[in-house]
Amino acid sequence: MSGRVLVIGIDGGEFSLIRKWIRQGKLPNLEKITKKGSYGYLTSTIPPITGAAWSSFQTGTNPGKHGAFNWFKRVKNAYKATPVNATDIAEPTLWEIISKFDKKVGVIGVPVTYPPGKVNGYIIPGLLTPSKSKKQSYPADFIKEVRKIVPDFKFSPKEWTRGYMPRKWVKEMIEDVANKTKLTAHLMKEKAWDFMMVHFMETDQVQHFMWHHFEKKEKTWNPVLKIYQAVDRAIGTLKESLDSDDTLYIMSDHGFGPLRYNFHIDTWLLKEGYIKLKKNIPTALKKFLFNLGFTKETFYPVGEFLYPVLRKYGLLETVLDLVGNPWLERLFLSSHNVDWKSTKAYSHSEIGHIYLNIKGREPRGMLEPEEAEEEREKIIEKLKNLKNPFTGKKITSKVFRGEELYHGSKVNGAPDIVFLPDDMEILGKGAYEFLSHHVVSKSRSQSGHHRLKGVLFGIGPGIKKGYEVRDAHIMDMAPTILYQMGLPIMDYMDGKVLNSMFEEKYLEENEKQYTTKSSLGIEDREALDEEEEEEMKKRLKGLGYVS
Repeated sequence: MSGRVLVIGIDGGEFSLIRKWIRQGKLPNLEKITKKGSYGYLTSTIPPITGAAWSSFQTGTNPGKHGAFNWFKRVKNAYKATPVNATDIAEPTLWEIISKFDKKVGVIGVPVTYPPGKVNGYIIPGLLTPSKSKKQSYPADFIKEVRKIVPDFKFSPKEWTRGYMPRKWVKEMIEDVANKTKLTAHLMKEKAWDFMMVHFMETDQVQHFMWHHFEKKEKTWNPVLKIYQAVDRAIGTLKESLDSDDTLYIMSDHGFGPLRYNFHIDTWLLKEGYIKLKKNIPTALKKFLFNLGFTKETFYPVGEFLYPVLRKYGLLETVLDLVGNPWLERLFLSSHNVDWKSTKAYSHSEIGHIYLNIKGREPRGMLEPEEAEEEREKIIEKLKNLKNPFTGKKITSKVFRGEELYHGSKVNGAPDIVFLPDDMEILGKGAYEFLSHHVVSKSRSQSGHHRLKGVLFGIGPGIKKGYEVRDAHIMDMAPTILYQMGLPIMDYMDGKVLNSMFEEKYLEENEKQYTTKSSLGIEDREALDEEEEEEMKKRLKGLGYVS
């Protein structure tokens, strides 16, 4: 079998951009890999959302098994949602599995690894790691060693707001990429490892907020290209630390493209009569103001421009203090104003999920289980006929029942309805609250969003040269890596070894082995406390993932 495996995660890596810039000679290290290895698209989860996709990567299973359907999970016996974290993943992770076979692992910055679990090596978690947590690494004191190597190490990029100069923000992210690369290269040299992974969130963030700059085709400055080039340099540096029998994979959780419109799911459900509001004076006043346009959507740009000034005078530490202010929840129409006993459906997700309010499942369910399917069918038909008023085109024809997409022990937590827009330039926003009084509005805070097809590059012993992969899914990566490391593949995994990437001789000489979950003996994970979960929720808001 081959030697060690290094995985470099490029969050939101978009193949059409990479391919174009490779042709133009702007990404020299990725260009070399396409010539000497395999490359192609990597299909994400449906919908293509970071929390679900990286969870599927690290478990090799669909969300119905690992339990992370989006960035949020529903709180039991309450109409609340809280961010998913590593303790919510119901299946063993790739690094846990590798550790059980006495192999050394190093994991840096991968989403949904907070709080870091026990491994044979170390984990430095990534996005959503709370700033004051005592669990910022495994082992717990390893973060001190990290700070000695890179004093300014960040778990994820600083949140961007309109009042923050784009060039300054991009410059800081380029420095963050360099710092993380320096850390990874140092640890690769000084620590024993068999599996190593480092993740760069900067590509995702620059595309979310700076895609419109890219579309302007500015000759003097393209922030998206600048970040991709920084990551390309990182790839070149880290590749130099590999031996000839090591394997390098470069992958993303999803792709990217322009975002022009937002479809506000809860507002639509409210106007269609599926959500009912309480009949009291405060709610009536909020609804009246809501209909006039007094919403978070209109307020946020003002808050974003105020943020730099407030921070300058010490009134705010981070953008999280602004977006997480509880007074905002009291000012605007929110889920607190919903009459749940009269409500038929609602959304807890940022990207195309709808739940039915079913008796016996929800705390104050309205629908009898036997009538839920009829209501679901009605909502599906209405969704399929709904048009974007700005374009006149239907928003979606790809509407699924949750059980059509997912299977496994956690499928009961799946949304009842999942939809993908036909034109991914419109985003289904439904993260619990009524962001806009319009059913469809033009996107303000973000100009780019996710696409279903991410990227995959592979180079190393047994991998075909110059081969374009066409059948890869993000769930395939875990079994493929286990296979390449000469380890048994978990028999419950939904993903398959990517045979098409490998030379026939390699497949013939290296037989696949399988084993069961029970053979691993992995301990249950400890849940987070409410304070940690609340900071994670604020950080999602600050990063623009939820409203």
